[in-house]
Amino acid sequence: MPSNPFPALAVAISLSVAIGATHAGTEPVNVSRDSIAGAGRNIMRTADGGLVAAYSVSEKGRLQLVFSRSTDNGKSWSDVIVPAAGGDVKQAAIDSNFQGSYIAFTQQSGGTTAGRIAFASAPFGSDPSLVVSERVTPAGVEPNDTFIQASRKGWGNLAADDRETVVYGWQDGKSKSLYIGVSPDGRTFPMARKVVDDPFAVSGPAVAIRGKFVIATFQTKDPAMAPADVSATGRAYPAWIESFDAGKTWSTPKALFGLRTADFPAANVEVRPGAFKAVRLAGGTSQSNSPSLNWATSRDDDSSEEAEDKTVPRAGDAVRSPQTAGGTTFVQSSLMGVDSEGRRGEVSVVSFRPIEPSAKWTHVIAHNKLTQIASRQSPTVSLADASASQFQYSALIDTPVRATLFQEHDPGTDQSRLVIAVSTDTGKSFDRHVSFSAAELARLGIPQLGKDTIVSASQCLFEDRNGEVYIDLLVTEVSALKYVRLPLGVNASRLRVEQTVARRGTV
Repeated sequence: MPSNPFPALAVAISLSVAIGATHAGTEPVNVSRDSIAGAGRNIMRTADGGLVAAYSVSEKGRLQLVFSRSTDNGKSWSDVIVPAAGGDVKQAAIDSNFQGSYIAFTQQSGGTTAGRIAFASAPFGSDPSLVVSERVTPAGVEPNDTFIQASRKGWGNLAADDRETVVYGWQDGKSKSLYIGVSPDGRTFPMARKVVDDPFAVSGPAVAIRGKFVIATFQTKDPAMAPADVSATGRAYPAWIESFDAGKTWSTPKALFGLRTADFPAANVEVRPGAFKAVRLAGGTSQSNSPSLNWATSRDDDSSEEAEDKTVPRAGDAVRSPQTAGGTTFVQSSLMGVDSEGRRGEVSVVSFRPIEPSAKWTHVIAHNKLTQIASRQSPTVSLADASASQFQYSALIDTPVRATLFQEHDPGTDQSRLVIAVSTDTGKSFDRHVSFSAAELARLGIPQLGKDTIVSASQCLFEDRNGEVYIDLLVTEVSALKYVRLPLGVNASRLRVEQTVARRGTV
């Protein structure tokens, strides 16, 4: 594949799993792939610039939960075994706010599985003060697909009681029902309640929260959620529910893209040089769920042009409801073409809407350009029949930079690469692209990128002191776990200057 046109890091940093130790650059061992194979995030860049990660390792005949921290951009990591009850930790997901870090995980013991929450009030201290909740999933439920997200007190009214709410969710492996719990204070963790009873559901709820507003998306094969003018495909379609009262009441499930083929976005596919066909992306998905995200600037009371997120209505707009939480919900999904002629490729779609009752969704294609001509493939162009998977969405707070990352595998050449579509207008368009071939990643310390590699991305992008923007990743190969930071080819400092000059020029 052609080389990457953007500058790459000189070195990738290995994430060791040496238990209870501080380490740098050592080879990791004994990582449980199942603990990071779901759609819930396993690495997160915190608001103050640190990195936290969660996963399980095989130690002394058990799968134990590891909480790992870095304060030097991944050059070194400090690991702590989470003090949980006996049993094997199967899945883990992590998020943070200004109160600390939260890990949702599932633990199997005595033939039963329970969902729990671990809370670290001092995540970067020598003693992170970890506390583990009692089970937060009802007896008899077999929780799968672990998700968690935390509100941050820097968003919105600092005096509000609900400024640091936390949401967590799972799917029952037996009934397929979805269970969601909401912590009103980020310190106590109520039992998750059944919010969707759908025997057709094929994933857990990807949850997101901002204050008392909660949203969850999930994949379902329910015919009622598929376009009425598409014959049954056996594939799933994304649906969503929301709550404006911290999970006390929920809306009924709705199809994310609507119930007509015409409601779905279309992708242009090059069929011969200079000739394109529009492929309507209404063919459903074969992927598992992807994380959603509730997002806004960190200063909702700052009305300056520099701080404003243009996808969010202004504070004084008449369209805003008293229920609004003052932010934007982003959902990452992927879809196949309805007339894709059996092709295996899926296309990344980012959907967003203001956190507002009855607000409309906007759907944006966030993918490389597509072609059916093998010779036209490049870092910014993908083959239409390449297998794309593991779609993940990230954003850089207080800037217009957004990114969606996915793994791409070419069945013809058996080659893989990571592809990142980048937006510099708060996600309204993704017109910049960067990709990293397996050979390029090998030079960065990821030697065996293949179709079975698992990638987990932080939903918070990182800006260095020079303004360059990066995405933080955990990459697993067999039982190895490594950290790498990839450049997006975007400089946030220059973007701020360009935007300021453009605004002044229109005054």
